[in-house]
Amino acid sequence: MLNLNSCKVRWDKNNQIPRMISNIEEKPGHGTPRKIAQDFLHENKDVLKISAPLSDLRYERTVESLAGFTVLFQQYYENMPINGAWVAVHIDKKNRIFMVKNDTVPMERIEEAFSRRIPADTLDEAVETVIADTISEYGELDSDLFREEMIYAKQGHIRAVWKVKFSTKYPRKGSWILFFDRNTGSLLEERDMLWKVHGKGKVFKPNPVVTLNRDDLLDYADTNDVILSKAYKTVVLKDLDQSGFLAGPYVDTVNTENRASSPCFDFKCTRDDDRFEEVMAYYHIDSVQRYIQSLGFRNGTSILAHPVKVNAHGSPEDQSWFDPTTGKKDITYGSGGVDDGEDAEIIIHEYGHALMDAIIPGFGQSGEAEAIGEGFSDYLAGSFFAKYKKSDRKIKLAEWDAKGYSGRGEECLRRLDSPKHYPEEMTGECHEDGEIWSACLWEIRTLLGIKKADTIIIESIFYLNQYSGFKDGALAIIQAEKNLNGGKKTRKLEKLFRERGIV
Repeated sequence: MLNLNSCKVRWDKNNQIPRMISNIEEKPGHGTPRKIAQDFLHENKDVLKISAPLSDLRYERTVESLAGFTVLFQQYYENMPINGAWVAVHIDKKNRIFMVKNDTVPMERIEEAFSRRIPADTLDEAVETVIADTISEYGELDSDLFREEMIYAKQGHIRAVWKVKFSTKYPRKGSWILFFDRNTGSLLEERDMLWKVHGKGKVFKPNPVVTLNRDDLLDYADTNDVILSKAYKTVVLKDLDQSGFLAGPYVDTVNTENRASSPCFDFKCTRDDDRFEEVMAYYHIDSVQRYIQSLGFRNGTSILAHPVKVNAHGSPEDQSWFDPTTGKKDITYGSGGVDDGEDAEIIIHEYGHALMDAIIPGFGQSGEAEAIGEGFSDYLAGSFFAKYKKSDRKIKLAEWDAKGYSGRGEECLRRLDSPKHYPEEMTGECHEDGEIWSACLWEIRTLLGIKKADTIIIESIFYLNQYSGFKDGALAIIQAEKNLNGGKKTRKLEKLFRERGIV
């Protein structure tokens, strides 16, 4: 039986449930990954605080990642799937379980939520009206409606819901899945499963300072100055839906006021047109997501492989952000100084926050966790665009945005080669402290090579929790390197972190 005292455990203190267990030292199991996982759950049901009968914890699928296998089980209640209630058992290539994630919902909470639902034969007519009115806003139907009752459990909210599936053909062509509160009819979540068309647009790649290799550029009051004309690149905007807007499988600029629209999917705008920043956001977020998938994080191991909602001009201030709050999960770019949406490294920095939140919802619940988030986001942007830069610019981040940053004309927003040492040079400001973490990641990139480093760094995020600090982050990277690289560089990684004062 599993001994939690010898493991690293992230507890759900409200429900006294171990949500994530790592550093498991189990003997190799026997049989298929499914059998190994099932045997483990049967033996450790009480340890894991799984209150549901194991018959209600049904095997869903086994997916193979770069480091091994993940076996997924979904929780059911009265033969209804509980959306968001999963157990994931992580098994390495030697059949050893090294991590378990337990997102089951206590049965008493499910029963309480289910007991409050309005029976189908007495369903409030007003609820039916709300659902019908909501669906009508999506456009002309292209299929019959399919509706099933289920339990919705996400981010602490447990509700009886209707899951509704349908397709539309005009004006928003799509294949939709919607979740409605069973009692109130309120829309909890939507998903569009249909993607098709390629378009064209103009972008900076990543920004004019890099492309033109000039430090003397200015904002020129958002005008399309002739000096910048050679900085534009014509690119393909992949897999746009058929709405005419910048909406695709990984990006949707739906939150942008007066958003760009083209019936022929031609978005070749320049920076004097507010639509330009939308094109920038769509192209670069889409490109980074596809790169992440090329590292192996695809299909069953994909991360954030669904549309992130973007507001390309959401603030007049020189500030951008990712909003992790329930129901939003969107990105906003500011327009103060140089528009943030004109610098692809700012675009991807904010996407880095969304990426981390997709792996660990609510990440950043401590000062050091915030710094890790900022450092990783800086690294992701810097690493992805380094190939476009001359050697002296590779460690500089957001040189174009910095030209108008607070009116100071800074050389760059931040650097990836900070000499700062932990912990004495920590300031408590997450962006400044994040330079320690990004510098570590950049050194790892040099040590391991670009793609291997990017892969291991992203893999390591799965081993963190909401509160993880620098020491946790270092141990996670070392573990990920062991899992994906056989520990070939473990000693050098330990030395790297030791020299920074982290381990």
